[in-house]
Amino acid sequence: MQMRKILKVVLSTLLILLFLFLAFTGALLYFGKTGIVLGFARSALRGAHFAAAVSMFVLIPIHFFANFRLYKAELKAARGDARGKAKREKS
Repeated sequence: MQMRKILKVVLSTLLILLFLFLAFTGALLYFGKTGIVLGFARSALRGAHFAAAVSMFVLIPIHFFANFRLYKAELKAARGDARGKAKREKS
């Protein structure tokens, strides 16, 4: 069970770091119109941005399945709250 918690923490942390990296490199690529941006060739930034995007694309489904119980509980709670609200409105 401890390994599952570690996996969740690692996945969440990686996704946050990848998101920040993607946002940063995306902004550099968008606003830096010249060939070299902060000492990096534009093609190198584009390659790093693409690699991070592919990594995130692979990690998101793994993260979803690792946290499926939490997601299921949230859906159940939201559905229960909506039903309870509808019953209260009828009264």
